[in-house]
Amino acid sequence: MHTPPRHSWTAPARLAALLLPLALLSLACQDPPPPPPPVEEDPNAVQGQRIIHRRLESGDAITSDNTGVRSTLSVLVPTGAAFEARPFVATGDDTFKFEDVPQGPYYLKRGADSYLITEQRQLKLDEYLLGREGVITVPAALPVTLSVDGLAPMDAYQEFDVIAPNAGAAGVIHLDPAPQPGATSLSGQPAEYRSAFGRQEIIDGSKGDQLYLIQKLRRSAGDFNYFAAARAMTLTGVTLRSDGQATPVGGTFSDIAPRPLSVNWRRSSFEAWRAAVHPLAVSLPETSVRHSLIVAPAVGGLSEGIVGYAGELLSGNIPAGNQDVSLTLEYGNPYPSTWGVVANVVHRYQIPVRLSAQGPAGSVGVSLKEQLEVGAFASQAIEPRLSPPTQLQVDGANAQEDRTLGSLTPVFTWEPPALGTADVYELRIFRLYTTADAPDVLRTETLATFLTAQRQVRVPPGVLQAKQAYVVRLGAMRTPGVDLTQAPYRQDSVVDTSLAESLSSVLSTP
Repeated sequence: MHTPPRHSWTAPARLAALLLPLALLSLACQDPPPPPPPVEEDPNAVQGQRIIHRRLESGDAITSDNTGVRSTLSVLVPTGAAFEARPFVATGDDTFKFEDVPQGPYYLKRGADSYLITEQRQLKLDEYLLGREGVITVPAALPVTLSVDGLAPMDAYQEFDVIAPNAGAAGVIHLDPAPQPGATSLSGQPAEYRSAFGRQEIIDGSKGDQLYLIQKLRRSAGDFNYFAAARAMTLTGVTLRSDGQATPVGGTFSDIAPRPLSVNWRRSSFEAWRAAVHPLAVSLPETSVRHSLIVAPAVGGLSEGIVGYAGELLSGNIPAGNQDVSLTLEYGNPYPSTWGVVANVVHRYQIPVRLSAQGPAGSVGVSLKEQLEVGAFASQAIEPRLSPPTQLQVDGANAQEDRTLGSLTPVFTWEPPALGTADVYELRIFRLYTTADAPDVLRTETLATFLTAQRQVRVPPGVLQAKQAYVVRLGAMRTPGVDLTQAPYRQDSVVDTSLAESLSSVLSTP
């Protein structure tokens, strides 16, 4: 048998083997290198991050910001009656800073007309959006041909709600011509998809877009008239065509088990704050939207609040009044059990305004709103937890009286609500104007919005223009658990919230 030869070490090799552990020991005994000097944080820097969280039916996807918001950010530092700008400085794909921002309140300008007044040194401008990246939209309504059965008897005004969360799509399928009243099926019915957002999303089944089609029925409970989801079907593999040709859509609707909802709506407690809205506040006429109640789904649940808009399960209104009502309602919910549901009531008022003594007259609307998760909503009497802010003034004078301002950079101040504690305030400036083709119609446009936990706003230069007329709407908001002075893009996602607004009179500029 062949035995492999035994290797013998030479003397130098044996010596090297003996010295190696000593070398390692010598290295281990050396002092570690000194740590790098600490990086001193700049006390006058404002740091922040901006991440997009996209809510899909399969879960949330985190992406870098491709919305263009970062390019519009800047900081305005108040210096007496003036402001100094600080530019946006990118520090990473999702992070940024503003330098040389002294301690105290500053204005974070977002876009052309939105301002956050805050003292926060760490901003979280994350935003939760419904739908995948790259959804294609088109301006014109999209034609479809509808062939469906299993419907409840239709009336001549029947439409179908369309929800496609992965495409961020919500809207209606409008039937033209109108269906035959009493019919329970449609065959080759011409129709078109109309988005709730003013542009039509191309729902694409090849990208995983699932489409929910909902039939709502008219119902009533006393004077409260409402629409509620009653039948539904879910479709996969549907892709809406964008070339002007009709997309065939077909299937069978199924009945949705009705869910009861009892509402103890103490409208008198809302009406008690009418004068606080404005001394001239009146209810909207019956031909307008009045006191309303809405039950809406929240795609994927409520852990991050309400992400996007996915239509309504129940929506209705009642003529304005101060009578308390107890309503017994029902609605269907065709969505997965992982979705959340919220409910709210909104009391709307209008304040008459006139452009000038002999100019056209019009009105501006304000609201009181209460919203909760639907279980909490149904378990308690619905009444305001917050009243409008009080003593709205401009440059120290009563802003609820018509007046001419002393400058184009006035200071608005106010006092807290008499009821409840506001977490934040929103001050919105509207310009009143007419057009040459309709000189008798008073119109409004939003010029600027300020979000702040303070009770003062100095309007920066460039917002107001000379010889114009404006009104200011000031809202107090409850946002428990959400600090909008640090995370302003979470404003629309708050579940448990109250809103109470007041309005100025007409304010003219010199």
